[in-house]
Amino acid sequence: TDPLGRAQLLEFLKKEFSAENLSFWEACEELRYGEQSRITEIVDSIYQQFLAPGATRWVNIDSKTMERTLEGIKTPHRYVMDDAQMHIYMLMKKDSYPRFLKSELYRNLLAEAIIPPETKKRVFPFMRKQRHSSPSP
Repeated sequence: TDPLGRAQLLEFLKKEFSAENLSFWEACEELRYGEQSRITEIVDSIYQQFLAPGATRWVNIDSKTMERTLEGIKTPHRYVMDDAQMHIYMLMKKDSYPRFLKSELYRNLLAEAIIPPETKKRVFPFMRKQRHSSPSP
C-alpha cells in the first residue's frame, strides 16, 4: 500500500526483468476496483498486454490458470483475472519479494525512512478516561 515502497519494488523488478508481474497485479486491481463501465475495456487491455500470444509484457502463468482465465474473459467481469492475479501474487511473494527485502535498494529505502518519535504510552490507558459530568436534570 505504500507508494514509495511499491515504486522501489518496481525498480527492483525492472532490474530482475520481472516488472511485468507487478504491473499485471496492478492492472488486475484496477479491474477489480475500477469503474463498472470500463470492465470490458480493462479486461481486453490486460489480455493484450500480459496474456495474449506475443504480448509485450507477457506474464508466466500455468496452463490451467490460463485456460480458466481465457474461458472467463469470454464474458468479462471484474473478478475474471482473480486466478491469474493470485498466481502472479504468489510468484512475487515466494520469489521476487524476499529477494527485494535482501536487496541494497530496500536497505537504502529503510535507511532513508522517517521514523516518528516514540510517544509515551500509558500503562493502563482505560484507567485515565476523562470523565464527563452528567447534565443536570
